Amino acid sequence: MQAAISLPSAPQAGAAMSATTSAATPAANAAQPPLLAVRDVGLEFRTRSGTVHALQGVNLQLRKGEIVGLVGESGSGKSVLSYALLGISDAAARVTSGSAVFGGIDLFGPAMAGLRGREIAMIFQSPRTALNPIRPVGLQIEDVLRRHAVALRGRTGPDLALGMRERAVQALREVGIADPERRARAYPFELSGGMCQRVMIAIALACRPSLLIADEPTTGLDVTTQAAVMDLITGLARERHMATLFITHDLALAAAYCDRIVVMHAGHAVESAPTAALFAAPRHPYTARLMASTPGPTSTLASLAPVPGQLPDLRRDDLPACRFVERCDRATPACRLSLPPLDAGAERAVACWHPLGSEAVAPPTLPTGAGTSANMAAALPCATGDAHV
Repeated sequence: MQAAISLPSAPQAGAAMSATTSAATPAANAAQPPLLAVRDVGLEFRTRSGTVHALQGVNLQLRKGEIVGLVGESGSGKSVLSYALLGISDAAARVTSGSAVFGGIDLFGPAMAGLRGREIAMIFQSPRTALNPIRPVGLQIEDVLRRHAVALRGRTGPDLALGMRERAVQALREVGIADPERRARAYPFELSGGMCQRVMIAIALACRPSLLIADEPTTGLDVTTQAAVMDLITGLARERHMATLFITHDLALAAAYCDRIVVMHAGHAVESAPTAALFAAPRHPYTARLMASTPGPTSTLASLAPVPGQLPDLRRDDLPACRFVERCDRATPACRLSLPPLDAGAERAVACWHPLGSEAVAPPTLPTGAGTSANMAAALPCATGDAHV
């Protein structure tokens, strides 16, 4: 399999922004303590058809001013993780292990309610679904400002309401909406998809959060509008030194705009690396397969190699430690029983016993003739069924 993968070129505006903003990221950023530290997080959904083990042993770090892409095919757990971090998971969801710490505060504790929307904000996939269809967009921005008691010095009563309206109009102006005073009175159905997404960005950034989670913010937009929205998000993130978690399955966008990328597969974080290093030489077999299935400028149908098989059924009680094992041509029996931990604090890390490249990890040694799960379990200290990814 190729080590270096050619991806489709991002729009010129996006590529230019990427080159500019990547250079603006300080090299010392990696030495900063993480603003967000996700450690060994597990989450499951209890449903009528069984328990869905949606996340297991997820490790991830995000530093101030850093833009991290979270990539993987649909169903890999990207959005589930973001909802868990914000405390807006489905009622059937339950965090089973691990911690998520933001600026020293436990996001799985009661303090999360005071941070959501103020210190941590989110841009959702579908702006037309997320926006209130019967309320002008300007008032929806004012709602956020009032909810988090944004202070306006020296203003009370009618002056306070006027100040809120001015702040809402300014928020629309900052995201590049023309004639913001008039647009603030518009309803979502009166705006285009791109403008609705800009309104969502204005709502998310109204309180100037320290962390922005953008969950597929360009879904349903044409290529030109995608570039404009991504330029806007990354430009404001750099300007405000705001940490950004960009969730996408579009590898070209991730390559063009992110400083670092974390790859997810079936609820596991399997690889983490700086963007250039990851695309030059992917280490995890799944990452390489994912890139090989992505069309590039010179790709032909014959040259594309789809990822074999399907995601495992996460309701299974016998899920292997590595959930890619049934799709991987490098797998060994040891892969079913344990995984090397993914060091989220390292510059580059991979959760695989047999990574691509020369730095292969030695898997646990199995006794001669070991062929049953019981024999392998006895030989492996980590063979408990819990993967520390």
